[in-house]
Amino acid sequence: MKIFYITSVLGDSGGSEIYTRDLIRELIKRGHKVMVCTPVPYNVKGAEMVFLPRFGHHALWKFEGPFFYGKALATAMRFRPDIIQSHSNSMMGIIGHLLKRKLRVPHVLLIELISSQNVNLHTKFIHFTERVFLPRLNYDRLVVWTEQMKKKFLMPWGVAERKIEIMPAAINLEHYPVNADGSAINKKYGRHLITSIKTLWGTNVKGLEYVVKAMREVNSRHPEYKYVIFGDGTEKHVLEEAVQKEGLGKCVELAGAIKPEKCREVWAATEIAPHGYVYEFSTSISLLEYMAMGKACVVTDIGNVRNFVGDAALVVKPYDKKAMAAGILRLIEDKKFREALGKKARSRVEKMYSIKASVDRLERIYSELLGKRAA
Repeated sequence: MKIFYITSVLGDSGGSEIYTRDLIRELIKRGHKVMVCTPVPYNVKGAEMVFLPRFGHHALWKFEGPFFYGKALATAMRFRPDIIQSHSNSMMGIIGHLLKRKLRVPHVLLIELISSQNVNLHTKFIHFTERVFLPRLNYDRLVVWTEQMKKKFLMPWGVAERKIEIMPAAINLEHYPVNADGSAINKKYGRHLITSIKTLWGTNVKGLEYVVKAMREVNSRHPEYKYVIFGDGTEKHVLEEAVQKEGLGKCVELAGAIKPEKCREVWAATEIAPHGYVYEFSTSISLLEYMAMGKACVVTDIGNVRNFVGDAALVVKPYDKKAMAAGILRLIEDKKFREALGKKARSRVEKMYSIKASVDRLERIYSELLGKRAA
């Protein structure tokens, strides 16, 4: 099968980027011919790459993409795809919409996140564009991560239910060995580590603030534990100021940017992974990664969290530093529970959130659409 894959997220770091990369890799591994059309300067081995022009900050690239539809069309006409797959947002969907009209082949649009809780102009504008365009774009299937996205947003906006497919996000388990060595991280930062790996902007930072503030109570009872945040971003200063204001310099450290190949060592060295979500959770690749490594996670009860983690993580009240502290303390003080939770987490990812299962689902959708077209 020949797939023309349009995306504004792709790479080795960042949840959406890793997810897209691994979907494409798995499609190629299964023998599909894939042409990737993207503004992101990243090469996927085995795919034919088409790079759209890009200007300014990377957050703007998705909005610039439709203006270079002509380049996408020229390369797609040469490639002659069986399927058009657009991914991540309605801006990529616009390109897929136009290509479908011209090439007359099925179009599948995958949208990762829709949330009404947005803390900055960028995410508010994305929400606005999704609401405007998703009911109007021409796709044969709209793939989303959760039932909540379907029922709370898409159907009320006017998207036909028959066009919506639910497919949870996923990761490639081959990248997450539970026996990985984290000794170098322990040696540098401490024996008992609580960690997060996040890009430091927007809702990520808002959520991490609650974890930082929770560390005052955690530290008062267990000073041997340290919280280390790995990652960088435009709003790192917000967390630095919170650490200083709370007087937590000895038990909270912002370690800065981390190379993708070093993340495995951090996961391996971690005892507890807190995830303080403040947006309408659909799926978090960061959470999946910690779960896949068999780590006990504390997650805030918002959006689809409970359905997503089941009994494989400790769920606590959102927007509440005391609830987050209580969750972390429970995992510190009950080692058997912590270890059992980690084993359940790995098992749940294996059963429900593998990249192979996701590509099985995509192939079924593609085959169904091509079968209808042939008929």
